[in-house]
Amino acid sequence: MPLQLYCPPNKQSKAYLVLDAARKGWPDTIDITNYARGDGPAMFWGFVGENFNLMKDLERRQKDFYFADMPYFGRWNGDNNATHYWRITKNELHPSTHYHRSSDRFELFDKTIEPWKNDGGHILVCNSSPTMNRWYGHTDWVQDTVAKLQQHTDRKIVVREKPRAKGTSGPRAVELGGLKTFEEDAKGAWAVVTSISMCAIDAVCMGIPVFTSPHSAIRQLGLQDLAKIEEPIRPSREPILYSLAYNQFTPYEIANGFAKEILEQHK
Repeated sequence: MPLQLYCPPNKQSKAYLVLDAARKGWPDTIDITNYARGDGPAMFWGFVGENFNLMKDLERRQKDFYFADMPYFGRWNGDNNATHYWRITKNELHPSTHYHRSSDRFELFDKTIEPWKNDGGHILVCNSSPTMNRWYGHTDWVQDTVAKLQQHTDRKIVVREKPRAKGTSGPRAVELGGLKTFEEDAKGAWAVVTSISMCAIDAVCMGIPVFTSPHSAIRQLGLQDLAKIEEPIRPSREPILYSLAYNQFTPYEIANGFAKEILEQHK
């Protein structure tokens, strides 16, 4: 069956950096321009338009879909010609299973993995977008999380909402809006608590323990039980980080079939 590419009406959308490449990297594709319900396999970029409902429909019917969005490393900075990556996952928003991978792709990003810290004062609670929270059925995530933490710790709790500025979000919004960086908010933290925010990856690279939901891309590197907030784990990080680097691809790698090859290795 052809891969259905869900194409947003805004032809200037960065979604096309992925979709145009996928049109070359998959052997048979068809453009869906009216958000019509299909049977998959389908590819979506983010939650634009009707993507949320269409993906939920495919999930309920156990039909295949690919989800593309911002990567774990090497984010797009607004320059389409600069080397950048997009994460792509199959039938989920973040990979739930990790595989033994070479360090080669991770090493491209010159990321420093600092030793685990055993001190720190405050707890940084990092919210995801309302749409992400709704996907997992937890619209009151911040309130519920803070209330749970207060039952098990007297530490100061700092809430960091997902940065938004000038029509964008995440690190790009921090840059454009002159907002505080995650690193500034996380400095001196005892732990970072989040549902699925990718700031958890930055936290573990900084040596700060994390608590996540079961849906986080790095849930294996932290705990999910907030009752253990004073007893975080500090496992080996490299295997998970190496695997994540193989869940993201440049437009060129999507166009030449490399992304499809990697995504289809483990069905």
